[in-house]
Amino acid sequence: MATILKLTITLSITLLLSCNSQSNDTTNSSKKDTVISNIKKAAFVDSPRSFIKNYGAGNSNRLFAFVGERVSVEPLPHEQGSMDNGFKGKYAILQKVYGDFPEDTIEFVAYDHYGKPPFSKYKNVLLYVSADSGTYYHQKYQYNDVYKTKDGRWAGTYTADDYEHPYNKHTEIKPVKIKFVAKVTFPTKTVDDEGRQLEYLFPKPYFKTEGDSAIAIYGNYVEDLFALKKSGVLTARGLFVPTAEQEEDMVESGQPEAPKTPPSADDLKFLAFWKTFVAAVKEPGMKNFKNIALDTLYVCDQLLPVGKFIDKCFGEVIDDEVQKRIVDRTKLEYTSSEVEFYNLLTSQVKKEIKKVGSGYRLRKMVVTRSTKNNNPPKIYFGFIETKKGYRLYEIDHYWFKQCCQ
Repeated sequence: MATILKLTITLSITLLLSCNSQSNDTTNSSKKDTVISNIKKAAFVDSPRSFIKNYGAGNSNRLFAFVGERVSVEPLPHEQGSMDNGFKGKYAILQKVYGDFPEDTIEFVAYDHYGKPPFSKYKNVLLYVSADSGTYYHQKYQYNDVYKTKDGRWAGTYTADDYEHPYNKHTEIKPVKIKFVAKVTFPTKTVDDEGRQLEYLFPKPYFKTEGDSAIAIYGNYVEDLFALKKSGVLTARGLFVPTAEQEEDMVESGQPEAPKTPPSADDLKFLAFWKTFVAAVKEPGMKNFKNIALDTLYVCDQLLPVGKFIDKCFGEVIDDEVQKRIVDRTKLEYTSSEVEFYNLLTSQVKKEIKKVGSGYRLRKMVVTRSTKNNNPPKIYFGFIETKKGYRLYEIDHYWFKQCCQ
């Protein structure tokens, strides 16, 4: 609505100025300023920034983590076109865990696709927020509900998602028994809004089940809860730099399962061809690569002459990370399917490829690679079978930076 309203008022300004061009300049200027002021109000009425305290344009705290006590969590006006629900969170700061903040209470914007943010259910939480030109935003879905311990500290319960994050595969942090001031329990069964009964699993020995309740036994103090978030999801979001070991762990987490059946004769034929392809990729001059590839490749949802692909895209797509992994069979996954190519092949190529039933045989090799430098974790190489053997037909991952521009 803000965009439509702004357009309507702008048209009014044009008409106002043209119809009163003979009037006193001072009067026109006053009317113009009033209308422009209204435009600014209309343009920003749906912006969360209008409802949240701004702590100064110079405040660009990349990350502030703190234990907070809920003051209020209130819905914000829905933003046009947004698929998320916006909320204004206001929390008293009880303990600063990472970063700095000058006040004892903080306001921030929180978004949630599913309704009211889950952290709002708890009185005390470890929250993660980041500033943008003085306005703070909650790191979406990231929080730890925390409770007072008998030794006067803050701690939370066991967090499976953080421990199981690929970046935390080699973490040295371990769950420890926590003596909470009050018993921390969670229902194992609830009923949703549609009357369906839901059951939740709480893993042993971190929780003990009594009746329909799970009692927290193990957990971590806030310093370790933050460390797990930092090395896990917050690193994955680019707030911290992953180590080489973490990158390798991320690759390993995306590995396909080993085939449950032995490879067929056609699989063995394709795997033998793959060795030839790998050698061609690594060969200087690209002569054999040109022989293996079709004259036109399907890249980035468009046809690209193989020579143009080599000149523009080869180094970006088949980079060091890919070349390191295409020789490792544990990093590969292959599939077979019958497809129709319609107008995606030149007439000469159509004469070369072998028909399989009513279509053509397409073999794909999936290469799992690092997500370093915001690259995709997997690349798909597609091959079609011709009368002279397999030929490279497509390379796909929908994330090439400059390849198709």
